[in-house]
Amino acid sequence: MYNKKIFASLVCSALLTVGVQAADIKQGGTLNVPIITTGFVDNYNPYTTKDVFHGIMFEPLMVFNNMTGETDFRLAESAGYSDDLKTITVKMRNGLKWSDGSLLTAEDVAYSFLLTKENPAFDSKGIWSGGNLQSVEVTVDNSVAFTLAKPDSTFIWNLEKYHILPKAVWSKVDNATTFTNPDPVGTGPMTQVKYRKSQQMELCRNPHYYLKGRPYLDCVSFRSFNDNSQIQPALMKGEVDWGSNFIADIESTFVKRDPDNNHFWYPANDAIHLYLNTKKVPFNDLKVRQALSMALDRELIVDIAAYGYPTANFNAGGIGELYEKSINKEISDRYSHLTEFNQDKAGVKDVDGDGYRDNPDGSKLEFDIEVVTGWTDWIQVVQMVTEFYDEIGIKSNVKTVDWAVYDANLKKSEYDVAINWSMVATNPIIAYQEYFSSSRVGNSWHAGHGVNDAEIDALIDSFGQTGSPEEQKAILDKLQVFTAENLPFIPLFSNPTWFQYSTKKVDGWPTKENPYVQPVWYDGGKRVIILNNLHLK
Repeated sequence: MYNKKIFASLVCSALLTVGVQAADIKQGGTLNVPIITTGFVDNYNPYTTKDVFHGIMFEPLMVFNNMTGETDFRLAESAGYSDDLKTITVKMRNGLKWSDGSLLTAEDVAYSFLLTKENPAFDSKGIWSGGNLQSVEVTVDNSVAFTLAKPDSTFIWNLEKYHILPKAVWSKVDNATTFTNPDPVGTGPMTQVKYRKSQQMELCRNPHYYLKGRPYLDCVSFRSFNDNSQIQPALMKGEVDWGSNFIADIESTFVKRDPDNNHFWYPANDAIHLYLNTKKVPFNDLKVRQALSMALDRELIVDIAAYGYPTANFNAGGIGELYEKSINKEISDRYSHLTEFNQDKAGVKDVDGDGYRDNPDGSKLEFDIEVVTGWTDWIQVVQMVTEFYDEIGIKSNVKTVDWAVYDANLKKSEYDVAINWSMVATNPIIAYQEYFSSSRVGNSWHAGHGVNDAEIDALIDSFGQTGSPEEQKAILDKLQVFTAENLPFIPLFSNPTWFQYSTKKVDGWPTKENPYVQPVWYDGGKRVIILNNLHLK
């Protein structure tokens, strides 16, 4: 929990590879990374490109490192709350420059956040739509003040997710949501577009990066792949250095081919659920939701569909292994029957005798489970889920859709059932905000299930109004009970952090022995920390 004083600034350059001195690190080289996409287009707008450029072309203000529990200040030098927890003051580093050499000031930062107010599609964390943020203003000493309507000690965690953009460029744009930013000006370690092709794109060193001597690498080369099955042979052949996707039978297919250089590390990550649209029949019936949960053998799903890499999640309270310290075991045990594999308690009936169960009105009980095309591991999981449902006479179908359709359907609640993750953040209260806060409905993949309550909104909001660990624990306990009693999503497993890497050419990776950050490619904050440590072997 953050106190009211200014946080002590961290020295970013202290994150060096264990056993390697800065003077010994080689400069140069290119990192090859895979991206699952249909291809690259001439668009460098960080808000319309699935955050491909966050932490690479655009540096965050700060990073809340959930692996170490520390705050890594990036563009910001420090940040802190007023005594009443209603004002956050972010002090910027002096002498920052954009990649074109112009000065980056607090004025750019304030403008960047106001831009997301003018363009709600950019308000990814709902800082404006939530209603608490009242103003963002430049103050003395190259600082920015975020003024809140009410105390919220969790609000600062949102700031790292927004992109800092040059006011000189973006203020002249007529429509920011369609702007492709063709001549990008950024702050991250790799800002120069060396080339862009349909299936490959290369970004190279920022000539004005604020950390002296960083990045060590010259460039990052993105390669486009349609799905996980194409990434696996690329890793095996050494065509990519960093994998962040599911790879089948990793020990045999990757590690054994070059055990000295091919490695993986799978620390705990997000909890994976089947989100149920309770606005639709039959998911509006709690007993049906419970039956669907008890119909699944989680351990078998993990072992067969996911090769044993995840950890089966039997906690109906909404959080998994990543937040193990916050799980109330007594509450988890109280509701353990909801995640027990017990198909005899399915509780829905076959009315017309066709072998499949029916809705209470006699209509056929059939639904689709949405998953993104190309996500082979989750497609296997969903396929196995449908087989379990078939065993109890419930007809369900695997529905693969493109990312854009999946993204829209979950946010608009236009789905039956969908497999999706949970929020990974500094504290599990953020996961519960994403699940239940009314302000997140329509803006989050996790909040479209239809279970919302004004009292729960108030309970979630109260977490940020106290600095007492005991009171915060009590709030989390109540949220676990609420989740288990309403079951808007069915827990499946705790996902591992998919992380495969090669040390044949590049070193400096986070490892189990040197866990300086959670190795997540798709998180810009974590990604920029790793990029600042990677170097030629």
